[in-house]
Amino acid sequence: MAPETIARAFEQALHLPGAGAGRLEAPRLLQSWPGIVHGGCLVALVDAAAARLGRPPGPRRLEGRLTASVPTESALVIEADHADGTAGLTIWQGRHILTSGSVAPLDGEAPGIHWWGGAGGLTLPMSEDCLACGARNPLGLQVALVFDDEGVWARVEPRTPWRLHDGRLHPALVPVLLDEVAWWLGALVMKEGGLTNRLAISILEADLPADGVVVAAGRFDRVTRVDRKGTFWRSELALGTAAGKALATASIIFRGGPEYSERQMPYFRSRAPLEVFRRMFPSPALRAT
Repeated sequence: MAPETIARAFEQALHLPGAGAGRLEAPRLLQSWPGIVHGGCLVALVDAAAARLGRPPGPRRLEGRLTASVPTESALVIEADHADGTAGLTIWQGRHILTSGSVAPLDGEAPGIHWWGGAGGLTLPMSEDCLACGARNPLGLQVALVFDDEGVWARVEPRTPWRLHDGRLHPALVPVLLDEVAWWLGALVMKEGGLTNRLAISILEADLPADGVVVAAGRFDRVTRVDRKGTFWRSELALGTAAGKALATASIIFRGGPEYSERQMPYFRSRAPLEVFRRMFPSPALRAT
């Protein structure tokens, strides 16, 4: 039976009796690209594991390193630890580390000045089954992201599956939505397809609000090259309320290149008007038409 909420899906996915070895078996509904777990969801699973290990509620910093794609519906070994206030989780497939992450208390972070999106823009293509933008995913945020010349943003009033029993929003919303916006920031700046590589997310509030619209947004001028070859790009972005109160900030690294575009561009080309697609990916558009 398919889980009816994100909380239930996480309960089914994480088999973690305590510190030490456990098992991860993520249902297909937690995917981004077909067959692989959403990058932001992986960091959310690290956060959920930390809570099971006794991580106290409150502001915290989540970090994740996505070394390789994590398959859905596969029994994977996880190793968890909790010491000196920091909890960690590593996901293994055989002898290979697929993902590792940690959660630590957030000592304090200046609120900063954040951009919350424009007045109008072009809608980015949605998929069918993605946890964030999948229109047919019964657990998904089903969010349509928007972009203009300044940046990328998403405004969403989360659906029932993303709420806890008391009505508050599930904390998984933070890394999932921020990762989705950051992916598009990196892809549109680089003009190539790719995958999320690393995430560092600061959750500024102990609890997310129980109602209202949340906004995740980032500007293109806050996307910077990480390496000399231009394979890795770091986006700085934030998530907040419709009134502009910051709830979380993020620094997320995108890894892109022609090898990703070759697989991903036909997918997007079939889901966007040609003039929008050519604006998003001019070079791949020329190769694809």
